[in-house]
Amino acid sequence: MKMVRCLLLGTAAGFFAVIAAQAADMENENEVKAPKAADYVKVCNLYGEGFYQIPGQGDVCIRIGATARLDGGFNADGNGGPFIGSGADSRNNRIDTRDFLFHGRGTAWFDARQMTQYGVLKAYFSGGFDASTGASATTGSPFWKRGYIGFAGATIGKTQSFFDFLNGAFSYGAYHLGGGSNTYDTGTLLAAYTAEFGLGISATASIEDSGARRNALWDAGTNALSIGSFPGPSGTSVIGSTICNSQSVAADSAPGPAVANLTGCPVGDYAANQIPDVVGNLRVDQGWGSAQVAGAFHQVRAGFYGNNVSPVGPPNVGPAEFTGQAPADKWGFALMGGAMANVPTGTGDKLWANIVYTQGALAYTGLSQFGSFGTFSRFNGGSVGAAWALDGVFANTVGPAGTVLSPSGIQLTKAWSVGAAYEHRWNPQLRSSVFGAITSVSYPGDLTSGAKAVFCSSPVGPVRNAAGGAPSFGAPVAGCNPDFMVWGVGTRTVWNPVRNLDLGAEVMYSRLDQNMGSGVLLNFSGSGGTPAGNYTPQNQSIWSGLLRAQWHFGAPPTEESRS
Repeated sequence: MKMVRCLLLGTAAGFFAVIAAQAADMENENEVKAPKAADYVKVCNLYGEGFYQIPGQGDVCIRIGATARLDGGFNADGNGGPFIGSGADSRNNRIDTRDFLFHGRGTAWFDARQMTQYGVLKAYFSGGFDASTGASATTGSPFWKRGYIGFAGATIGKTQSFFDFLNGAFSYGAYHLGGGSNTYDTGTLLAAYTAEFGLGISATASIEDSGARRNALWDAGTNALSIGSFPGPSGTSVIGSTICNSQSVAADSAPGPAVANLTGCPVGDYAANQIPDVVGNLRVDQGWGSAQVAGAFHQVRAGFYGNNVSPVGPPNVGPAEFTGQAPADKWGFALMGGAMANVPTGTGDKLWANIVYTQGALAYTGLSQFGSFGTFSRFNGGSVGAAWALDGVFANTVGPAGTVLSPSGIQLTKAWSVGAAYEHRWNPQLRSSVFGAITSVSYPGDLTSGAKAVFCSSPVGPVRNAAGGAPSFGAPVAGCNPDFMVWGVGTRTVWNPVRNLDLGAEVMYSRLDQNMGSGVLLNFSGSGGTPAGNYTPQNQSIWSGLLRAQWHFGAPPTEESRS
């Protein structure tokens, strides 16, 4: 009996051992083997540094990186813009003006490439968050910089305008004073095709978002023009614009209950977008440097003379009366030429210059509320410097009780701008630049005709006579002249103690030269710490500075490589 019991126990043990072994074998057979590192992490050498192959996506490669930045501004915003432009800081008082501020920015970028039978297919995106002392310092403001596809010579999406040529590459803040178009930080929506001719020569044809080039078209008989702001009644919001997005202007409305003010970047009485801007350039990039010539056409299309909203009852008289008639469209344009050359003063030394001329498309000079300054102002006690880079003006030039249409037509403004810089490398880690920018804006005509007459006769503008009285059409303020010039010079030094880490410092002098004559006053409705009243027009200037620490995580592409 004992022998039988041992035999049964041994058989059972063997049986369970076999079952356990079979189960283990089945588990091993069903187990997914862990891939080797080489199976899913592959370096792509075809597109440059930092690219890796995406698992399961064939030959699609991607590069991912980020930039962290902190700025310290003295009399300047976090992008180096001096407090002589728009915004509360230009009011120059204890309540509104930040003598020093911090500005932080975090940017992430994604660059994907795939080789096709037509060449490289590219998709690129970058964006992030901004935060400044006293303005979204805790929550941050989102911005969208790039998002485009490149394929077989075509570029489609949001990227830098093909009118741009290196403005902002050698300074932090000078581009706020002009010196040429600069959409590096903001980007623009476009569809373009670039033809390569060899030897570094190329030509591009591009249709670009006209809304991003609207500096404001003023109906000077209807919509109020204020110091430090473009007029209404229309506006738009821009992702990442931290100044004009918060501005408020009155919208047109019929008599009756008042409508809420429009908050956003004001564009005056521009009508709805109809035709995109047309941009073309011819460019050369060779061992000695680069050069470019370009041109752009911009449609200037207005709303109606007077109120754009049909009234429901009286009163309906004067320059702001509803007419239902619009001035004929006009075409603004811009032309530029620029060059950057290596110079023999040292290894890596560069000289850059850019010049722009425009009529009715002033954003192409670099004066634009979308990422820069479109208006200028600075108070100093009882005086103020104020200027507006409008694309044009128009009005129904009748008296306060007029009931007929006396159309002025759209009167386009004119401007020219020059930017220049020299950069010297002391050694591979240290470089310094000296730079300057100057822009001149003019309102053609005189006090009897043209843009100047419309501006200086406007009953809803800021111009007042010596007694504080507002003008009317046919009775302009003597000595009024809205022409102006804004310019600045400065120097910047950048140190790279380690690769892709920038530590920079910039100092700049900026000046606004206005042309209002004696006996002219400018009215301000009051805001913040600056009281309402009439102020004496006077040239204004400011010293400003910026300290910047910036680190690119990963090899930065061209779209992100600026200091």
